[in-house]
Amino acid sequence: MAKRIDNREGFTLIELLISLSLLTIILGAIYSSFFTVHRAFDRFDNVSLKYHEVRMGLDIMRRELESAFLTTPQKDEQGEERTAFVIKDRDRFGKTISELQFTTFSIKSNILSKITYFIDEKNGSLRLLKKETSAVLLSEEFIMEIIDGIEGFTVETLFNDKWVKTWDTAVTGRLPDIVRITIELNDDGRAVKLTEYARPRIGRRL
Repeated sequence: MAKRIDNREGFTLIELLISLSLLTIILGAIYSSFFTVHRAFDRFDNVSLKYHEVRMGLDIMRRELESAFLTTPQKDEQGEERTAFVIKDRDRFGKTISELQFTTFSIKSNILSKITYFIDEKNGSLRLLKKETSAVLLSEEFIMEIIDGIEGFTVETLFNDKWVKTWDTAVTGRLPDIVRITIELNDDGRAVKLTEYARPRIGRRL
């Protein structure tokens, strides 16, 4: 009887090992690429959100500064100026930090308010806070966080063709002509500064 010869050949052990090795390398590359892209998208979302928060904060400050209000010197019951505009140059947390105080028509309530922007530290990170007090009802006061995780906050005004970091209407008797506000961020180890300019307008010709 004739015997049937089967010419089909299977994979050798070496071929299987090579195939498994190649498959492992390909899957590892796909896995690494997926998580690299995922981390990049997460970072983009976080950084974009931070930039958006800073831009929103700068825009609010610009609008408030353009509505800054000053009267002839008068003091309230506590001996403080009823309306004022003060920029203070602070050296805190090893960095040059500004504090900004002024009287303006509040965006929130549309009444005359005393507003202070200042820097505080929380969990080793700097945050920009806003304190708002009604200039009419002094008991009404609230503090809110504007932006956290920033590297610096600087307020300057142009005086004698130079940008200076201090101003006090008790001395100058007038509002500054232009104000420059800068917030500094850390973008993956790179220092980034976002800046806005404001010109107080009330009581002046446009």
